[in-house]
Amino acid sequence: MTRMVHTLSILTLLAASMMAQTQPGKGMYDQLFRPHDAPLYRVPIGLCEDYPEETTTMAIVRADMELLKRSGISLLRISFGWDGIETAPGVYNWLFWDDYVKTAVEEYGITLIPYVCYTPAWNSTGDTSNFWNHTPRDYEAFGRFMEAIVTRYKPWIKTWELWNEPDIDAYWSGTAGHLARLTKIGSVAVRKADPTAKVVLAGLAHRTEFLRELFRDHGISPYVDVVNCHSYFETWSGDPLERIPEYVNTIAGIIAQYGNHQSLWMAEVGYSTFRRPDGFISDSYHATYDYEHTPGYQAVALWRTVSLLLATEKIAAIAWYEIKDLPPAENVIGDVNNRNLGVAGINHTAKPAEKALTAVDRFFRPEYRSLDKETLVRKSAASESVVHAFSFSDGSVALVAWLKTHIKGKMVQGVRGNLKDLREEKLTIALPCPAPASITRYNELGQSIGAVEGTFDRGTLTLPEVVLKGGEITIIRTSPK
Repeated sequence: MTRMVHTLSILTLLAASMMAQTQPGKGMYDQLFRPHDAPLYRVPIGLCEDYPEETTTMAIVRADMELLKRSGISLLRISFGWDGIETAPGVYNWLFWDDYVKTAVEEYGITLIPYVCYTPAWNSTGDTSNFWNHTPRDYEAFGRFMEAIVTRYKPWIKTWELWNEPDIDAYWSGTAGHLARLTKIGSVAVRKADPTAKVVLAGLAHRTEFLRELFRDHGISPYVDVVNCHSYFETWSGDPLERIPEYVNTIAGIIAQYGNHQSLWMAEVGYSTFRRPDGFISDSYHATYDYEHTPGYQAVALWRTVSLLLATEKIAAIAWYEIKDLPPAENVIGDVNNRNLGVAGINHTAKPAEKALTAVDRFFRPEYRSLDKETLVRKSAASESVVHAFSFSDGSVALVAWLKTHIKGKMVQGVRGNLKDLREEKLTIALPCPAPASITRYNELGQSIGAVEGTFDRGTLTLPEVVLKGGEITIIRTSPK
């Protein structure tokens, strides 16, 4: 991996802006709720990690925290296991979590955004082998647990997500009506224990109709402050990554029609580094090109994902799944991709995605707005390019562009999964720019890779020849002269 040795890097460029940001830790909660009419907004970007009490040590926890520290990330989505903490009705084992929460928040300044699940064996409608993802026999027990956990950790934690991916059978055996009942009981308990806390609806895996049912048919809106959605396009979904905006806009439309300006998070999103030699990724996705689902391209996919999300101007927070890969012996739900989603390897050795995460977080630290509607892109009718432009509160403008990797219905010649990507396109791009500036291009690791030629005329910056190549990301940003 190439080290960041260039004098003009994204980190250097934004150092002054970073000094003005709110300090990490408990104060970051104020940044997680986007005002519905905000002209500019800064989207916090974080990571996810799960900590099974039976296999996690504080040495592992500290190694994770050191990775967050070196990456400059201070937002972390974690899971509290109801089934692991409440071992019998009213009997709680807090030992691991007391140490964890204080270490993360007080020592490392991390803002925790936890979700709470799954059903304990003593309260499950399932059998002894699959109790955890089944509906509870006593729903009120969930409320009592939420009151207990919020009361215990309210000095350190101010958001509480109630369950995880209930729209798929792997995590919830019940209907939307069952989940609504659980959420309402849990929400009342959270607000009783801590009136200043925010309630997050269980993260949606992908079924937007499930969310519509919750709002339209089961009146969930008064009980939640945040809607969370998840995305694994081009890993567990056969859809192109570029369908993320459609997905986000559908969810935002449900909130607009049936909700009350709830903030929208994508607090679980990722791209694995698993692939078979023939390009098989999962039952839903098969790679076309030889670089897909490699460590290097995971870094590019991270930039693509974040840029697509921010361009919607609907998202209030993003959390990438996850910190580190899982060892082969670790039990996981689902297929082998679940073991290969980390920005670091099993032993916390950084993949390129870790540096990419640091770079993209710093790149989007200033408040921003999308310039897509004001940007003119001249390209061929058959272009496979994607271009998103942004204006920042520090006066800079930027664009992130690439060629689509997965185009549904397009047939390609060559060995499936191992095709060499020789595509190249040249675009002319014109976007608003308040004043003449120097223009720099960066790679996915945040390193400057040279100056870019452009012309300024009456508030417009024209880039006459932006070259996009298959499998690469083009990142361009201005800085005042």
